[in-house]
Amino acid sequence: MNNYIRLYQEKLQLYEEQLMEDLAELVAIRSVRDEETKKPGAPFGNEIREIFDRMTAISERDDFKSTNFDGYAMHVEHGDCNEIIGILAHLDIVPEGEKKDWLFDPFTLTRHGDYLYGRGVNDDKAPALAAYYALKILRDLDFKFDRKVRIILGGAEETTWECMDHYFKHNAQPMMAFSPDGDFPIVHGEKGVLQGTFFQKIEPSADAYPHHLIEIESEKQRGYICERLRVVFESSYPMELKDLLEGAEETVIAGSYIIAFYKGDKALSRNPHKGENALFRFAKDLMAIENANGSLLKLKKLLIKYFCNDIHGENLGLFLEDKDMGITTFSIPYLLYQNKKLEIGFDYRYPKGQESKVAKRNLENFCEKNNLNFTIYKEFGLLYIHRESQLIQTLQQAYQNITGNTPECITKGGISYSRALQNCVAFGPTFPGDIPNTHKPNERIKLQTLYKAVMIYCETIRLLATKS
Repeated sequence: MNNYIRLYQEKLQLYEEQLMEDLAELVAIRSVRDEETKKPGAPFGNEIREIFDRMTAISERDDFKSTNFDGYAMHVEHGDCNEIIGILAHLDIVPEGEKKDWLFDPFTLTRHGDYLYGRGVNDDKAPALAAYYALKILRDLDFKFDRKVRIILGGAEETTWECMDHYFKHNAQPMMAFSPDGDFPIVHGEKGVLQGTFFQKIEPSADAYPHHLIEIESEKQRGYICERLRVVFESSYPMELKDLLEGAEETVIAGSYIIAFYKGDKALSRNPHKGENALFRFAKDLMAIENANGSLLKLKKLLIKYFCNDIHGENLGLFLEDKDMGITTFSIPYLLYQNKKLEIGFDYRYPKGQESKVAKRNLENFCEKNNLNFTIYKEFGLLYIHRESQLIQTLQQAYQNITGNTPECITKGGISYSRALQNCVAFGPTFPGDIPNTHKPNERIKLQTLYKAVMIYCETIRLLATKS
């Protein structure tokens, strides 16, 4: 086995400069989905079509066979066997945000210390090239494959995933696959996801109660728990109400109106336990308001009975625990009350043992009891590949052969590209302790992480593509 590792290392050292040049060319393309420039052959816009063409040119330079599927996706392949091993990556990126927040130009590959910086350098352009160069190294070392290897590259992973719907209308599913779009060691389980919205029309009360709810604003987003709330009250006794709003970061009195600002601690919606929802601070203050009716009373009852401090969905009958995948999470990413309409976003993630149809039935029951409606914004079935499967056993062997460490299998609440395939798991490139700033300013990848990932992928492809 040491001979294999030595061969990989020698070839990687030979290709390092070319790998950096190819990565610089890919990073330079702002491959963000652009509806304004979409057209036949470029369904996600000109920039994503351009990066597919660039990757095609790289593969043609290296004498690989590549095929573009109408600008939705492409693949690079090696071998003529019937059985297929897949490697699923993507070439589209999220927008860079404010350039002033970056240390370097996000579309110029920059080496600084031990890191490479640039938008997409970790998600997912460098990992895609790591897999590509692993295949190139094995091909150039003349390894004999018993299975065809396909590097499948999508163009809409960051948006709709319709790239994979189109791709698999034209291609068979691989028998086994991995996606270099996650973490090491092996992410063999990802929770099911239901993201949606509760909504209700609430007429304000005409009764002579002293405090009335006028408006609630928060950022309408899905990826994080509710971090900020702006709540507007009208009150006959504004100073009295202000004293009750102890959880507010700031309160402003303007005549009979009180504007209260609530701030939580930011956390991903899939990890609500890692932060504090601003809604919980607001709900705690509502408990202290006794003279309430109409919209204020309805919201008070709803938040306190069902949502306040419940991050597992117990109050909605959604709680479940699995010995392999852990427990459910339930978070509120935003809360709105405007123009007599209440809107509450939710993000529910569940392990095996739960079924989507059962969870939806519980949501329906909850809505019927409380005169609410709900819609599902996004839904993903859970992913779970058993540790004893051939895929997991092979990935473990490859990881151990290169690193000398026995890899653990982990499960997460996140959504990786692996779910687009039937027998696929996320496998690298990020190692524990890495801080890649994915989707944030100063996205980066450690050079040693990238090179080690190439080595691991060399060994992984060799083992997966060899029947013995």
